[in-house]
Amino acid sequence: MIRKQFRPFNFLIIFALLFLLVSFLIAVFVNNKVTRIKLPTVNGRPIQLKTKAASALVVNFKSGQVIAEKNPNKKLAIASTSKLLTAYLVLKAIHEGKLSWNKKIKANQEIYQLSKNPDLMNVTLYKNGSYTIRQLMNSTLLISTNATGILLGDAVSGNQTKFAELMNKTAASFGIPKSEFKFYNAVGISNSYLGSGKLKGVSDQAENLASSKALATIAYRLFTDYPEVIKIIQQPELNFYDSNKKTSFKSATTLNTFNSEISKMKMKFIAAKSGASKKAGSVMLGLTDKLGNNQQYLSIVMNGSNYDNPLPTWNLTAKIVQQAAKEGRNVVLKKGSSITGADKLTLQKTELYQVPLKTASKLVFWLQKGSKAVSADPFPYDKKLSEIKSGQVFYGRINNFKNFNYLYGVKGPEKIKLQATKSTKVTNDWIIRYWRWLIH
Repeated sequence: MIRKQFRPFNFLIIFALLFLLVSFLIAVFVNNKVTRIKLPTVNGRPIQLKTKAASALVVNFKSGQVIAEKNPNKKLAIASTSKLLTAYLVLKAIHEGKLSWNKKIKANQEIYQLSKNPDLMNVTLYKNGSYTIRQLMNSTLLISTNATGILLGDAVSGNQTKFAELMNKTAASFGIPKSEFKFYNAVGISNSYLGSGKLKGVSDQAENLASSKALATIAYRLFTDYPEVIKIIQQPELNFYDSNKKTSFKSATTLNTFNSEISKMKMKFIAAKSGASKKAGSVMLGLTDKLGNNQQYLSIVMNGSNYDNPLPTWNLTAKIVQQAAKEGRNVVLKKGSSITGADKLTLQKTELYQVPLKTASKLVFWLQKGSKAVSADPFPYDKKLSEIKSGQVFYGRINNFKNFNYLYGVKGPEKIKLQATKSTKVTNDWIIRYWRWLIH
């Protein structure tokens, strides 16, 4: 019997094949993942306000984060705070060149009669008198006159039916659910006051409705898209000169009266809009100046007191800001911070095996209490990228945020912008690339 001679060459081939097979199995099934780190939950749940008001809301104006709330999604009558959406649509038309500040709008017999209605806040407009868009806007926002607001809506759309359609369409475009708003006219008065211009097929008692979160979203869009409106609201008084009759009407503004009322609270509002009706009670929306913590707040109280007694509502609008600022804290992660779990890219084809990542912009959020340390999902091991440039942007996702609430249409910080802090290019060293492939 002849014994087969051992051949080292065959052994090497078998060993190489086994090595490649094991390498492949390790690469595919074992090492193709990066470690996911999730730190303790950061809880952004808003303060639950305990107040007699039907609804209330406090928003961090910089971020759009809701930080205190009561019944934020409950649809209620909003009365004259409706005029904030009217102001938005007028300013939009001006920016688009469809209207101008000096364009004159004529008051017809019906507008004249409406301006004389003793149940409503007004300056008297004269039949066939002409008034500029600027005059109408000033009067509507500074002292909340109604006939002027109706004229503004008509200037944009031609009549209240079409303007109401535009209001509803615009609110929906802000991302507000249709279950949280319904607009019937430019100013929030009952449908019956519009005479022949009232909406058909709608109750005479119908009034504009919105939730506090919907109304806050509208105000947020107005103040951020058209910040010039804040300067209009900040005028020290209304001086309404009627060139038709050579008369002038002067009045203190809502904002100045409001700030005088809350002066003892060491807080100043830079914009305010009130509303009142039997159905709405007293409503107030205000935007604060920067407080001691360097933050601005948007505050809303709905039906906080009877319609003919607004002062409790006004005071509550300021008090809930104080409460929110006192009970919570703002967390700031500076630009250039590292985020646990998403602090690097791991690459196969480049000279650098790992490229550090830092935040590309400041991250600000509010929380009432608890952990503030942020973590994010890691970036998968990348087998395709062959070049990274310093400053190149990548988007990660924070994985330990819970119960954060933002105004409609405002994106929260869960999606985080990161950037590479080093550059690297493709490596031609195939041994390195094979080794990286093997261990990953």
